[in-house]
Amino acid sequence: MTVGDNNSENDGVLRQIITGDIEEVLSNHELDLSDSEDEDHFIRKYGDIQYQYIKRPRESVWFIRPHALNYFMDGVLYRTKGERSSAKTELFLDLLYVGIIANLAGAASEAATFEALLKYILLFLPAWVVWADIKDFTNYYYNEDLLQRLYIFWIITVLAFYANNAHKVWDGVHGGALTYVPYMVCRLLLAISLLIYSFYIPQHRAQLRVYSFTIFITSALWIPIIFFNPLGKKIASAVLLVLEQVCFSVCYSPWFKKKLNLRTSTALNIEHEVERFSAFVTIAIGEFLYKVVASNPLGVGFNPKFLRGVFLLLIAYTFAWLYNHGSTSKKAIHPLRHLATRAISWIYFHIPLIAALILAADAGGDFCELDETDIWAILVEGEEHEHRSLHKLALFFSGGLGVALFSLFIIGLLDVPKDPAGLHIIPRTPRIALRLPVAVIFIGLPFAHISSTLLMGICALLLTIIVVFESIVSTPKECLWRPSIQLADDHCE
Repeated sequence: MTVGDNNSENDGVLRQIITGDIEEVLSNHELDLSDSEDEDHFIRKYGDIQYQYIKRPRESVWFIRPHALNYFMDGVLYRTKGERSSAKTELFLDLLYVGIIANLAGAASEAATFEALLKYILLFLPAWVVWADIKDFTNYYYNEDLLQRLYIFWIITVLAFYANNAHKVWDGVHGGALTYVPYMVCRLLLAISLLIYSFYIPQHRAQLRVYSFTIFITSALWIPIIFFNPLGKKIASAVLLVLEQVCFSVCYSPWFKKKLNLRTSTALNIEHEVERFSAFVTIAIGEFLYKVVASNPLGVGFNPKFLRGVFLLLIAYTFAWLYNHGSTSKKAIHPLRHLATRAISWIYFHIPLIAALILAADAGGDFCELDETDIWAILVEGEEHEHRSLHKLALFFSGGLGVALFSLFIIGLLDVPKDPAGLHIIPRTPRIALRLPVAVIFIGLPFAHISSTLLMGICALLLTIIVVFESIVSTPKECLWRPSIQLADDHCE
């Protein structure tokens, strides 16, 4: 709900000014005590919370004073008016990631070994971290002035260098430097930006400085990894990537805010956060479509390759449907609005979801263009007669779909449903429960002696069954039994 009427809101602001030293906080943001047309929609979609709208600072031609778009103060959410969407520079960054993920997944599918899979994971994670850094930075502080545009362009340039050299990561000191140094540069530039912004943004100052300090420390730890042998690089980079995310989670956790006794702290713009993750999932699903049409892999006319391409399209379509429908609840508290554990789980379960979808799409695209359909066959390719295991490629494809579907199951469970009792035929958890056994089936399918065409067909069929089932059970009972009242019943919308 909103913070009362205008009188109670003014009294609340006056009380805050009297009881605490917040003059510096209020100097950067002018409170807007008028109602917004978006208020009801904002609450209905993401869950009840006390909040107040603030106005942006005065704009400038070249440089806009850094400011917090959202923050908490004494348990009240202060948020900038208007629904946030992806910035133009963020969309430009997404275009680069289309190529980056295709490059990483393509190398893994081409080799089709478990070592290639590990390499894919350890190279995908740094790329995801940089994407998440930009997402969070623009979520909290976006103003698209000249400095921010230059910052994002520099990140894009460094990422392009990373993507073109990452395949050399385990090739001695030189390969490690070509891979890890660009990643370090991206992280250090973020730390410097956060440190500078901390002088302008008192609402986030403590968290910005602590988190920037952890980035400086963890970035320095990448330097000795450059000189490790391949096994050492694998182990150390995995540990350090986990450590970086632990630092992030702690610095922005309610526990940390409580320990520092912070009156003001960071607050996500949930609309922007949800849209950015949705954009990355869309990029991953788009890899399925790209593999179907790029370089005419399906051949001419109607043939088994075209059939496999249709299966791949259907798989992509069903995953898009499942992600967009989430928990299938009409009204729910979003995980980002709930407990910290739910919020962190929602964020980090997107990593296996996205990584698995990209790998499955690339492997499925390879199956579409191959003449060999026996998934237990071993192909001899290239002038060096390299061996390529189609069974491992089938594991990448079907196993990737299984991991992605399991991630969607967990993400669906993280919503806290607020639908009236008896609205649906069955409760929320049984509505999405079919995702779990099908995910297990996907992981086991490559061990059956079937063709790649049948493998892809079974996956497409099972996903279609899930979509049909969830479409039926997520429809309110009144709309199922009396379809003629659908337009008149709010629940049927």
